[in-house]
Amino acid sequence: MKVPWLAREEIAGKAGELLAGYQGFIGHTIGPPIPVEDIIQRHLGLKLKFLDFQKGLGLEGVLGATYVNARVICLSEELLEAKSEGRMGFTCAHEVGHWVLHRQFVKMAGRSDRQESSIICRTSDARKPIEWQADFFAACLLMPEDKVKEAFQIVCDSDAIVISNVKSAIGATSICVDPCVENWHLIAAMICEAGGFRNVSKHAMIIRLQELGLLTNVTGDEVGWKRTYSN
Repeated sequence: MKVPWLAREEIAGKAGELLAGYQGFIGHTIGPPIPVEDIIQRHLGLKLKFLDFQKGLGLEGVLGATYVNARVICLSEELLEAKSEGRMGFTCAHEVGHWVLHRQFVKMAGRSDRQESSIICRTSDARKPIEWQADFFAACLLMPEDKVKEAFQIVCDSDAIVISNVKSAIGATSICVDPCVENWHLIAAMICEAGGFRNVSKHAMIIRLQELGLLTNVTGDEVGWKRTYSN
């Protein structure tokens, strides 16, 4: 499905609106971990189900799907088997991103049957605009900018850090003084712990830090795994 271009600021605004709406719904403000499953089921009024997409629908490489007309978000049973809270949380938030940002395009197309009224998220489509938009929405929802910056200040006590080495010369205990590529997962883990981001993976956090300009990598080496946010 083709979708119009959306600025990062617009996507972040939509995620912020959803979070504010949920806080109004429950009657108090919240911080991380953002209860995305409760947002899906109680606030948005959607059903959350799990399915073996390959056995049930003959679909390979699918982690999630949003069935617009049926008001159902369906996740792969693989996520339950993996027992990764970060991967589960991000996939949930990714599908919420499709619901908020893209469901109107399904309706505008006049689709009526179950298969055609859905947004199927295949791993092979990760680089398509519709999937990037849902990924970025998920990052903004689970890792609000202000909460990430608060956690960053607790850990690093600086405005930003620069990764200028691939390997550390002085050990992992000083990664905020001497950051390096090989310690990226430690940096992310410290931020997650300081901010209470228990349903966010280290990979998602390291990408978020770079998006917010809190971490810059000037080595030319990859920081994080060469996969999508949900890992």
